[in-house]
Amino acid sequence: MAFKTRKKEEFSYSSPQEMYQDNKLKKIMGPLDYQAVMLDKYIENYDEKTLALELPTGSGKTLVGLLIGEYRRRKNKEKVVFLCPTNQLVNQVVEQSNLKYGLKAIAFCGKQKEYSPKDKSSFLMAEAIGVTTYSSFFALHSFFEDVDVIIMDDVHSCEDYIMSNWTIQIDGQGTTFIEIAELLKPFISETDYKYLLEDEYIPEVASWCNMLPMPLILNKLDELQSILQQGIEGGSSNYYAYLRMSENLKECNIYIANRKILIRPWIAPTMSFKPFVDAKQRILMSATLGRSGELERITGIEKIFRLPIVNDWDKKGLGRKFFVFPDLSLGKDEQWNIIAALQNLCKKSVFLVPDSQSVDAIKQFYEDNLNDTKVFDAKDIEESKQSFVDSPAATVILANRFDGIDFSDDESRLLFIWNLPKTTNLQEKFLITRMGASKLYAERIRTRIIQAVGRCSRNPSDYSIVCVIGDTIQNDLTKKEKIKQFAPELRAEIQFGLENSMDYSNVNDVLEQAEDFLNRTAVWQRAEEDIVQLRNEYWNEENNAEEQINQKLHQSAILELKFQYSLWKKDYKSAYEYANNIVQNLNAPALNGYKCFWNYMTGCMAYYLFKDGQAEYKTSGIQCLSDAVKENMGIRWLPGLSEKLFFAKSEDVKDTDFFVDCIEKIESIFTLLPTLQKTEKKIESILRDLNSSNGNEFERGHKGLGELLGFISENPNSTGAPDPYWIINENNLVVSEDKIYEEKEQVKKVPISDVSEAGRHKAWIVEHEKRITKGANVYTILITNSDGIDDEARIYADDIYYVNRKEYVDWAVKALTVIRSVWNTFSGEGESEWREAVHKEFIIAGITPKDYLNFVCNKKLKDI
Repeated sequence: MAFKTRKKEEFSYSSPQEMYQDNKLKKIMGPLDYQAVMLDKYIENYDEKTLALELPTGSGKTLVGLLIGEYRRRKNKEKVVFLCPTNQLVNQVVEQSNLKYGLKAIAFCGKQKEYSPKDKSSFLMAEAIGVTTYSSFFALHSFFEDVDVIIMDDVHSCEDYIMSNWTIQIDGQGTTFIEIAELLKPFISETDYKYLLEDEYIPEVASWCNMLPMPLILNKLDELQSILQQGIEGGSSNYYAYLRMSENLKECNIYIANRKILIRPWIAPTMSFKPFVDAKQRILMSATLGRSGELERITGIEKIFRLPIVNDWDKKGLGRKFFVFPDLSLGKDEQWNIIAALQNLCKKSVFLVPDSQSVDAIKQFYEDNLNDTKVFDAKDIEESKQSFVDSPAATVILANRFDGIDFSDDESRLLFIWNLPKTTNLQEKFLITRMGASKLYAERIRTRIIQAVGRCSRNPSDYSIVCVIGDTIQNDLTKKEKIKQFAPELRAEIQFGLENSMDYSNVNDVLEQAEDFLNRTAVWQRAEEDIVQLRNEYWNEENNAEEQINQKLHQSAILELKFQYSLWKKDYKSAYEYANNIVQNLNAPALNGYKCFWNYMTGCMAYYLFKDGQAEYKTSGIQCLSDAVKENMGIRWLPGLSEKLFFAKSEDVKDTDFFVDCIEKIESIFTLLPTLQKTEKKIESILRDLNSSNGNEFERGHKGLGELLGFISENPNSTGAPDPYWIINENNLVVSEDKIYEEKEQVKKVPISDVSEAGRHKAWIVEHEKRITKGANVYTILITNSDGIDDEARIYADDIYYVNRKEYVDWAVKALTVIRSVWNTFSGEGESEWREAVHKEFIIAGITPKDYLNFVCNKKLKDI
């Protein structure tokens, strides 16, 4: 056998474009003009340590990234790794690279010990680009521990994948969860402990989350370490995360939710990971780089050089999307009919859904009603989507994914977005719903939506229907203030879809427009002109207020990184100073929720220093926690934290009006009412029922009023159960007996039987209602159109309050007038500035939960 010799490659190309032009294996021409401009910009900044480039969804980021990687690999013999969020995308990139672009790329998926020796050698000798997931690259003892160039694709989607390497998540199965829950029990409220352990599905429990102040459990950290060491399964993701975090638990936050405990740092400390630090270059690619510092927070990189946007891509889009919002006019009862009709029309579709339960429900619907359509899920197309492409009629259902496989041209012209969640982890959920810090995540959520709606429009001539079903992101696509933040092209498409979706009267109306769109008829051409005109109107609009907020958030992001790395090194003094600077920077009312969080974090740093013997930090620590309380009264553990940590006098909290207990639920209800018409219809329905002489209809209106005002409102129909009752919070509940008597010449007096019935309700509540504490206040009221009571019934009416039906309706009218007013200014969940404005309106109108209690408990039944 002859010796194998290596011929030295002559590399004389001056640019990636020139190199690609000489590639005889490629099956597509390119790069396109805007891709070439971006590559030129890259060459001009060739030696930057970290660069970020922005190209919209479907514009060919993958080719640009691969050409940069191939150019450096061949020119410098550098080892290049291309990172993707998921194995699906790894396989997609490798397939495109080898088959379409003629560039040699190797997929590295699964366990490292199963990587092919030949593939490993090819990568290590810089003979091919390696493509793997973020999780694989950032893993301990990664195969990719000595790379020269890291290309980070879809970087806007990678936070959870990166953070998973610094996250311990204990789910409610097994003894480890129970042991940690018991350890935390003395430091959380009775209700939080109950919600943490609850194994029955209750909507309020499922949506609940909280954070446990780490300073409270410092004396228990050794016990927590012991539980984790004994309980975490070897070889699991938690196991490797714990190895990385075990010396830094004190520097993490603990979040709790139903059957879930999450331990993680604020930002992934990626610059403590040597392979990431030592790379010659890091290239970040995204559909939108953002202006609020999200790129820095996601990657943990402080200094990022952003290449300028080319060809106005921050304002334009690729292809054409026709948005359909059937829920705006047809209601939920038509959802499945819409799905069936559009599926039969288009034959191919893609579903983006929130969870596996949704996958199962949609699969079942297709089996029962569309059995000629083949159903795929994410696993079926992980290695290749070809079987989906080859099927004459098919749908693929992807759970909890904003990014995903591309379906261009005839591969699919139909995208369903089904109740897609806006938040993807507990930290986001806590900051938005509990802290009112939604401004922090506005860009991140917007980017996810941009990613989602672009799954089926992947090039300039592509087009697809985007059917949005459900409530979760619909608010971001229907509220004027929200859609103003999108690029002019996408904003025009959304606006056009909204205006047309308001007028559907049946499923055929949707189908008629869909057919015109798909067939590119003359009718659609007029619509196309309308969209372009809208885009041009939006082109030069500016949003100076939003830009100022983004500047503050970007400045904060740099300080947050300095804070995180100081904290990770246990340099609490520097961490305190950076946290304090963050607080000073967040000086805008719209950022009060986020400012509250950083006042809390500054207080924690002051406590760590105080505990280490630096007594001078006590005063500032108390002040920071006091400021946090002023900015957010909704976090129950905040007011007493100073006393527990610094032995200071407990924060003087004014007599609460319980507004904080209802505002999150008001926001949730408002997201279900995306249009003024639906809101008015809801209000009219409630008032009609409350004015009805039919007792069942009155109860329905009573329950609906409670829901709209943010109470947990129930109307059980079991034997012996009360009429509607409203839960204000875990300590206060109002239970009702509604009696609408026949109005003849004179309404009869309340008889002893009805008084006795009302008197039994408290016992029923105590026995059956899990969401209140043992010592909760249960107020029993009787709402009636009668103005008298039988004399023999008075002795049984001592603990029952009387509410006149007419006065109750008058109060409801007043409350619903305010609800209508504040709905008009609502733009999304977690806006601290909006919450403060609503609170003021509730106080002025006298409709806070405390006002309601005072109203219904004003007169004893025995005294009428």
